[in-house]
Amino acid sequence: MQLIEDEAKRQQEHDRRQGYFIGISGSVLADKSADGAISSFPLDGEPIFRIAPVANLPDMGSLARALAPQSRHMFTHLHHLSHTIRHELYIAERIAESPQGALNLAYRVISLLRLKSSCLINAVSFSNAPWGQLAAHAGDVFIQPLEDPRRALWGSQSAITEADLNWVSERLARDFDLYAQPSYRLAYDSAADAPFLKDSRTAVARIWSGIESLFDVQNELSFRLSMYAAVLIADDIEERAEVQARFKRLYGLRSKAVHGAKIEDAKLAETLEASWRLLRDLLISCIRSGPSVPSTAVLDQALLGRQLVREDGANFNSADHSMNSDANHGRDGSSPSFSGRISHE
Repeated sequence: MQLIEDEAKRQQEHDRRQGYFIGISGSVLADKSADGAISSFPLDGEPIFRIAPVANLPDMGSLARALAPQSRHMFTHLHHLSHTIRHELYIAERIAESPQGALNLAYRVISLLRLKSSCLINAVSFSNAPWGQLAAHAGDVFIQPLEDPRRALWGSQSAITEADLNWVSERLARDFDLYAQPSYRLAYDSAADAPFLKDSRTAVARIWSGIESLFDVQNELSFRLSMYAAVLIADDIEERAEVQARFKRLYGLRSKAVHGAKIEDAKLAETLEASWRLLRDLLISCIRSGPSVPSTAVLDQALLGRQLVREDGANFNSADHSMNSDANHGRDGSSPSFSGRISHE
């Protein structure tokens, strides 16, 4: 216990970061620095996002002593939760005016990291201090549980790189714009939820509800959806043909899965993961294609040969205060986050 406290104090003396910390389970990092961390592009010399391994977890007594009164009743649960945390996402205070704003940003960052890297991480806790330093605190640490530590329906060997984190930080503003649209929001939340559902068939149905929500199509579903997906994802004609073929094959398997037809376990598992990757490709293509989901009229023009505009969404300026406001309120007035609202606000 004394060793944990001494190490917590040592870390605290060398750490001047002001912000919020998201405990992550299931994270795998690549391109790591000397301390095992990855950081986003710096602003004024300091990163706005950073993911680092967690060490020096507090014992139960240290945790109970560190917690603020509003979190203290959960100390047994939080101590159990701490053993699932492998890494921690730091969000700088300067881009989140409040804990709620930081929680909203965390949902976007974690969701976009899943899409970009295919690494199926879980955000399990939210706190105002790093876990490795909790033993140096007394009565001033607020911790809120977020998602349960959930096992994904398929294994992920992917790693999160520093390039992935920078990609996310550059595209957050675009993501806020798109999330204001119900079609994108349904698809986005489907991609976030489906890998962690308990039943594979239910997960396939959730994924495909997200895919279909992106396109306003009422008839000739398999043909028109596959054509629209092809032009949204790819510009090259051969790549479009590959996307269309992949879509139509998965659409047939999707029908078997969601309508209760007999399907081999291996084929169902393949359908589940491949469908999620298709939804991921569509969402990333939406981010690349503009601040709104391309309409069927725009996609029809692309089918006739007009080039689909690709802006790539790299429009995040962390010095722009509009991001701060969006994080706290949402561009559509909503507050998307893991658990809705910070419980003590």
